[in-house]
Amino acid sequence: MVVLSSISRGVEPAAGRSGRRPMPHPMDHVLAAVPVFWLAIFFLAPLGFTVVFSFGHATFGGVEPGFTFDNYRMALSGFYGATFARTLVFALSASGLCLVAAFPVAYFIARHTQRRRNLAIGLILIPYFSSFLIRVMSLQMLMSRGGVAEAVLNALRWHQGPLDVLDTQTAVFIGMVYAYLPIAIVPLYVVLDRIPGPLLEASRDLGASRWRTFLFVTLPLSRPGIATAALLTAVPMLGEMVIPKLLGGSRGVLMGQAIAAQYLQAQNYPLGSAMAVLVLVLVAILVTVLARLTKGFAEVGR
Repeated sequence: MVVLSSISRGVEPAAGRSGRRPMPHPMDHVLAAVPVFWLAIFFLAPLGFTVVFSFGHATFGGVEPGFTFDNYRMALSGFYGATFARTLVFALSASGLCLVAAFPVAYFIARHTQRRRNLAIGLILIPYFSSFLIRVMSLQMLMSRGGVAEAVLNALRWHQGPLDVLDTQTAVFIGMVYAYLPIAIVPLYVVLDRIPGPLLEASRDLGASRWRTFLFVTLPLSRPGIATAALLTAVPMLGEMVIPKLLGGSRGVLMGQAIAAQYLQAQNYPLGSAMAVLVLVLVAILVTVLARLTKGFAEVGR
C-alpha cells in the first residue's frame, strides 16, 4: 500500500520511505561524460563552425569572418532556392509514400504472421545485408534503357518503346522510396505488434466496424511508430546525395549534392554552410512536429 500510494502521489517507489533518492556513483558521471565529450568534439564543435561560416565571406578556398545574410539569400534564391524547395517536397512526399506503403505491410506482419513473423521481418531486412551503393546501382541498371523494367513494362503493354526514366526526377523519387521503405516498415510493425488484441476485440464488441476500430483505436495507438518511421525516412532524405547522383544526373540535383559541390568543387564554404544550416533547421522543425504528434501517447496507451 505504501508503494501504491507513493506512485499515486508521483513519488518514485525506489526512493523508499525516507523520500531520498540514491546518490549516483562517481563512476556514473565518468561513463556519462564519455558520450558527452564525444558529441561535443565531433558534433557540436563542427556544427558551431558551420553556423559561424554561414555568416562569413567567401575567399579563395577559405572563409573571412564576418556577419552577412548574403549566403542565406543566395541559398534561398535562383537555382539553389529551387533545389532547396525540391528537396523539401521530395523528402516529405517520398516519406509519406513510404508510410502509406509500409503501414499495411507492417499491419499484416503484426496480425497475420504469428508463426512466420521472423521470416517476414528477415525478408524485409535482407536488402540491408548488402551495400547501399550496390543496391542503388542495381536499381540504376533496372531502370536503364534495355533493362529489366523496360522489358517487363513492354511485355505487359503498360509502356511501349525505350524507357527514358533514368536521369530524371522521377527516377530519384522512385529510388528514395525504394531505399527507405524497409526502414518505415520495422518501427510500424513494432508498435502495431504491441497493441493489445483484446483492446481491438472490445472495440468490435461495442459495435464498432473494422474501419472505425482502425481509425479510432489502431491509428491513434500507432502514433509513435508513424513518427519514428517518418523521422527515419524524411531526415536522411533531406541530405541524400547518392541516389540523386546515380539516378537523377544533372536533372535530379538535391540539397545534399549542392552542399557537397560547394565544399568540394566550388570551395565556397560560407554558401555551403548556409545550405547545411537550412537543412538542419528543416530537420529541427520536422523533429518538433513529430514530437508534438506523439505528445500524450503515454496517457493514450494506458
